[in-house]
Amino acid sequence: MKNLIVGNTSQLSHYFPDDYERISSRNINYAHYYNKKYDNVYLCFAEQRTFIEDDTNIFDDINFKYTIEVINFFKPISNRIVVYSTSELWNNIDGKINIDTSYNYNYTSYIKSKEKLTNFIKNQRKYNQNVIILYPFNFNTPYRKNGFLFNKIFDSIINKKKIEIGNIDFNRDLIHPSIIIERSIKCKKDEIIGSGHLINVKNFIKDLYKFFDMDFDEYVTEKSENYLKIIRKQYYSDEITCTYEKLLELTIKDIKKIK
Repeated sequence: MKNLIVGNTSQLSHYFPDDYERISSRNINYAHYYNKKYDNVYLCFAEQRTFIEDDTNIFDDINFKYTIEVINFFKPISNRIVVYSTSELWNNIDGKINIDTSYNYNYTSYIKSKEKLTNFIKNQRKYNQNVIILYPFNFNTPYRKNGFLFNKIFDSIINKKKIEIGNIDFNRDLIHPSIIIERSIKCKKDEIIGSGHLINVKNFIKDLYKFFDMDFDEYVTEKSENYLKIIRKQYYSDEITCTYEKLLELTIKDIKKIK
């Protein structure tokens, strides 16, 4: 069985089995793959290009045009292609959502590009029968890039650094990437992947500091006037896949691995 991950610096790439082939999404040498055959190809690239930039062309070029190009190349030589969209397509809904819930979101260039991608694949489904779309909820790891909240949190815990952050007293459906990968490997159709319940982000972060015997108030300064760039309602997956205790356990394991 051959499996390929396109996007070797993505957060998700670290949670696939070690024997999966990994390549960069940049400047793929397609000629190298003409005579190959894969059981599964996972397109993980550009997962961390979300809200930091607000350049519509960047999102459209990578999340739509380039992703379609990669899909079209690997479709004939793959039994299955897994593409990651985003649960942000429902961020203007309160309560449970499922795969049949209509999109309703507060606009950003990133989310719009994901909608464009997913709609294109679905509208061309007869040509994309081996393409599966997954919509993961919020996931965070020590592999987060600079500029994201949890990059600061993990860096603070691992290196015992004091940090300044914005308001974190809000609720999210948080899921661990290992759960996303488990579902990615098993999935046979489009799915939303979340924990299935809302988690208070501040309480979760405080529990991480507590486990490592660090005083949250000593290491973290909150600036309540700093609000998130995008407004989200309290929405979550209608399927429970991960308890709070399991999420905490898996995240602590991630930190221990690097700390």
